[in-house]
Amino acid sequence: MIFSHISDTHLGLVQYHSEEREEDIYLAFNQAINTSIKDHVDFVIFAGDIFHVPNPSGKAIVVLANALKRLKQNNIDSFFILGDHDISRIRGVPVPWVYHNLDFAKYIGNGKPVLYKDVLIQGFDKKRKSEIHTFEEEFAKADSEAKNHKGHRILVLHQGISEINKFAGELNSTDLPKNFTYYAMGHLHDKELKKFSHLGGPLAYPGSIELTSSETIKETDKGFFQVDI
Repeated sequence: MIFSHISDTHLGLVQYHSEEREEDIYLAFNQAINTSIKDHVDFVIFAGDIFHVPNPSGKAIVVLANALKRLKQNNIDSFFILGDHDISRIRGVPVPWVYHNLDFAKYIGNGKPVLYKDVLIQGFDKKRKSEIHTFEEEFAKADSEAKNHKGHRILVLHQGISEINKFAGELNSTDLPKNFTYYAMGHLHDKELKKFSHLGGPLAYPGSIELTSSETIKETDKGFFQVDI
């Protein structure tokens, strides 16, 4: 079984006020979707910051809708959580919820475990530092769920891990539930794949699919992960 792990797509970002840069991001995103379809992945995980702002442009909304529709047409399910760029400080329904309601993709950011064939998938939306303490109880429950599941277990988070980036770190790796076999991370924009002896599988940041406004201009690998389990 193979799945795609895509994060920090930031659809709708108009870097340098340039329409060309906006199109670069859509192109990179569609390349990730096209590659996933061509390689016949079983499902796709979007690990947050799908849009660049909580109230994205109509074009960004349509680009994502068309991509999710193409995945569905090719019998590829998709799952998503929300990153900080997807969540408005003003209370309201996040735009990605539309895709969940239309059955284009499944929202998993509420911590409730989802079974896909024999794979357990569990995700949590981005939490601010003031809310991090609530993870302790939620992670304990998630760890118990994972421990009792015999197949693969995937945890999806949009948080910074201190051992990966001490400046953007909000959690330590030791805070994470121990019994998952893959940690599908979002939030950090550089690619990182790390194994910790106290975790049941690799901790993976695919990074952003394109350079964004939080990064300097540089030569760097951008893309997404395909994971064979």
